[in-house]
Amino acid sequence: MDGVKPLPYGISDFTDLRSYDMYYADKTPYIPTLEAAGHFLFLIRPRRFGKSVFLSMLAAYYDLARQDRFDTLFDGLWIKDHPTADKGAYQVMHLDFSQATAGLQGSLKEKFDKYCCMQFESFADTYAPLYHEKFVQEVKQRRPDSTDQLRYICNEAKKRGHQLYLIIDEYDNFTNNVLNEEGEQVYHALTHATGFYREVFKVYKANFQRILLMGVSPVTLDDLTSGFNIALNITANPRFNMMLGFSETDVREMITYYKDAGALRADVSADALIEEMRPWYDNYCFAEESLRTDPKMFNTDMVVYYLRNYIDFGKSPKQMLDTNTRTDYKKLKRLTELDGMTDKERG
Repeated sequence: MDGVKPLPYGISDFTDLRSYDMYYADKTPYIPTLEAAGHFLFLIRPRRFGKSVFLSMLAAYYDLARQDRFDTLFDGLWIKDHPTADKGAYQVMHLDFSQATAGLQGSLKEKFDKYCCMQFESFADTYAPLYHEKFVQEVKQRRPDSTDQLRYICNEAKKRGHQLYLIIDEYDNFTNNVLNEEGEQVYHALTHATGFYREVFKVYKANFQRILLMGVSPVTLDDLTSGFNIALNITANPRFNMMLGFSETDVREMITYYKDAGALRADVSADALIEEMRPWYDNYCFAEESLRTDPKMFNTDMVVYYLRNYIDFGKSPKQMLDTNTRTDYKKLKRLTELDGMTDKERG
């Protein structure tokens, strides 16, 4: 329907979402709260809960290379009128470890190095004007050793007083897949002693002014221990309980928008839709203190999936659970078991 904001189903990039004028539930008021919480932060949330869009929003906000687009990307959002001092102050390195092995050949380390090399070389290309004329060439010459590339980038940034912000989405996806597909011994070799995954996190903690990690499980971070022991876990902090996901207010505003735009039938009430969704998509709470003060949160993907079906077909979906969002309970059970073991029990 012309003039109606598309629902952002399957869209994980904030810049794409805003460029195509899709519907967006404003989460920018949390930016100052995150800044105040600390420079090295860690958060876990369920799958398809808005993590990627949120992290890409932060990347766009802090990225000095995108500050000429700030007014366009953040027009109408809370942070546009309440910017912090750190707006556009960083060179942002944004990694997504769910892509660390996708379509790549070689050993686990080779796949991981290939992915990181591509990202680090893209970083070098983006910020090349701020470095010496052979900066990009020097970075690429260090391939295939991504850790060497990263050390070089960070050293050059320090020489020039540049601030670096590392954002890692799905920080545990790579290792969770290793655990479930390759077994505990291979996983243990990556995350303990001189394992390459542990070693790269040592480089991270020594070279970035800000780091934010998000994933679905604390297991990998627990196992990295001294490899990355600077992150503050804000997962159960009540200030961030409603930062990801949709509140009932968010859902109601979305329904109202699409009703007013004529995309939803006029005879459909927001109360009726919310009550139908609630048993399936609601009931998320991440902080004990919030049980008494905050409303339960809705899964973002599920709500968008439901509303898209209602807009397209005038009724709720036959399958209320989006198959793309179903948790792999076998993997989750395995991770939970591992989290409860001692290092000796894990072998």
